[in-house]
Amino acid sequence: MQPNATEAHDRSIINNLIASLAAWWRQHANQGVCDNFAALSSEEIARIAQDVGLSASELRSLSGYCADAADLLDRRLSAVGLDPKELAHTVPAEMRDMERLCTLCRSKGRCARDLGADPDDPVWRQYCPNEATITQLSADRRRR
Repeated sequence: MQPNATEAHDRSIINNLIASLAAWWRQHANQGVCDNFAALSSEEIARIAQDVGLSASELRSLSGYCADAADLLDRRLSAVGLDPKELAHTVPAEMRDMERLCTLCRSKGRCARDLGADPDDPVWRQYCPNEATITQLSADRRRR
């Protein structure tokens, strides 16, 4: 079922809000502003988390990471022929979810080594939490 114009408009506003919040977060995370996150009330954290489509515990967990915590994702996407900036524009929800999974991934060292040694080696598919989404996005791109 196609969304009506109001739903599409509302979704666009929400995506723009989330993208703006994510950009602000990335900009200020490296400037120590994230320390102020601890000063937020539980209600404020819950409201922010809801606005960006996360649970409060996920948001708390993500707040402890640097702004570049998902940089390996951009490298992996580029290695398979996908443009991270284009994906952020065309499929923002999927991109945010992949960034979240990459940030929380416990295989960062292995991923960085594999990307450095041979980005075309398919071994990453065995441990990457974004493998299914990346595969689907690649297939979608090939169909277009």
